[in-house]
Amino acid sequence: MTHLLQPFPEPSERILAALVDLAILARGGEAAEAIMATGEILPRPWDITSIADPDLRWDIWLWLDAFVIWLNTQHAWYSADHTPSCWPEHPPLVRELGTLAFLRFQAGEATGPLPSEEWHRYALPGYLDRSRDQRRACEEKHQPWPGRAAHTRHNGDDAVARRLRLFSRDVDPTAEVEDTMTLRAL
Repeated sequence: MTHLLQPFPEPSERILAALVDLAILARGGEAAEAIMATGEILPRPWDITSIADPDLRWDIWLWLDAFVIWLNTQHAWYSADHTPSCWPEHPPLVRELGTLAFLRFQAGEATGPLPSEEWHRYALPGYLDRSRDQRRACEEKHQPWPGRAAHTRHNGDDAVARRLRLFSRDVDPTAEVEDTMTLRAL
């Protein structure tokens, strides 16, 4: 039997363990001090770029994929609201979806309906509004990043050198920057 309403995708044990570590850290106390004493920077599962562990990162990708399928079937009445299948190729969508998925997970774990109401009222419409143009561009077929040319110009040698000179004059009006690669190294 197929139910009309599908349950929210369950995160893997690794994802849950990462969330528990963050909750311990947020709560403070001896357990948090033990975590901080390791010097380890805990991964923020909603930001895939913060995850160094390849197994956890893989779990996040798979969970986000399940989330997008769930989102498209449970919350996208019109095709214009669908997240395209090429979402992993769009960094802004990946970042938005990570946050949206974990907010929804937290809302589902709450002991009252208010976090769910806030997710439906603010998080979901916010995602749909912010990502509308990007999602629409790939509705029929994947579109490459339209900002690539501007980004390339921004990172060209002349533009980098110009910014470095401006930074240098701000910090020390008597100094001159000779190495245009300094900014690229940052």
